[in-house]
Amino acid sequence: MINLLPAYHETLVLPLSVAEVFERLAAATSNQIERERRIIFNGWVKEDRFRISIRQRRPSNYIPVVTGQVEFTSRGCIIFTDYKLLPAVKLFLTFWSLLILLGSLFVGFQYANFAYTLAGMGILAVIHLIVWSNFKLQLQPTRELILEVLS
Repeated sequence: MINLLPAYHETLVLPLSVAEVFERLAAATSNQIERERRIIFNGWVKEDRFRISIRQRRPSNYIPVVTGQVEFTSRGCIIFTDYKLLPAVKLFLTFWSLLILLGSLFVGFQYANFAYTLAGMGILAVIHLIVWSNFKLQLQPTRELILEVLS
């Protein structure tokens, strides 16, 4: 399936036990403001899954939200992670993409000029290119911090 919204899927195989993975993630994650511990992530960690994002001083719309599921294996565990945009960013991107697409189609048919439709498609392509590139820029530090916590 073609995914128009930025996303990334990764599978990690670790020699750690499931309990140890959740202990490490829970120690670095909080959903409250705490200054005593070194908190790296915002979010929650539950029995077999987690949802976290990097804690930052300045807000960024392109920070990936990491959802993960941990499964037990005989020699450790497997972590299935999905990196996606924030839900509000996905909503706005989808809304404006549809609005630009439908508007350019309407104007193109109304004025019988296919150039307006192509211009709308070009603007839409530029917007998605910017979102994808910013998401990929924020993805790398997130992956590195997760691997650092789990190693």
